[in-house]
Amino acid sequence: MKKSLQSMLGVTLLEIMLVLAIAAMVIVMSIRYYQSASNNQKIAAGLNAVTSVIAAGESVLGATGSLTTVAKDALPYLPNNAMPNSPWGGPMTVTGAGASTFTIVMNIPTALCPSFLSLVTQNAKLSTSSCGTDSINVVVNE
Repeated sequence: MKKSLQSMLGVTLLEIMLVLAIAAMVIVMSIRYYQSASNNQKIAAGLNAVTSVIAAGESVLGATGSLTTVAKDALPYLPNNAMPNSPWGGPMTVTGAGASTFTIVMNIPTALCPSFLSLVTQNAKLSTSSCGTDSINVVVNE
C-alpha cells in the first residue's frame, strides 16, 4: 500500500500536545529551581548578616565590657558602620538586653524561618531564637 503525499505532511494534534506538555514541564521545573536557588542565596546572605552583627557585638563587649549600650547605631565594628539590611527587605534591628546579651530582629518570610532558624541555632552563643510573623528574633548570649 502506498501512502499518499498528503497523508504524510504535517503533524497530528497528539504530537503537538506532547511537545507542549514537555515544554510546560521544563518551564515549571526551571521556575522551581530558580525560586529554590534564590531562597537559598537569601538564607546564606541573612546568615552572613547575623554572623557579622554577632562579631560586632563581641567587639563591643571586648571594648566596653558590657552590651547594654548595643543599639542599631552603636555597633561601630560593622562595615561602613552601617547595620545590614535583611535580604528580604527592611532593616535589621539590634538592642542590648543586658550586660552580656543582645537581641537581633530581622524580617524573613514565615515559610523560610524554620530552615533559617536551624542554621542560626548551630551557633553556640545563641541562647534562644524564635520565628515570629515574617520576622525572626535571635538572642545572643556572650
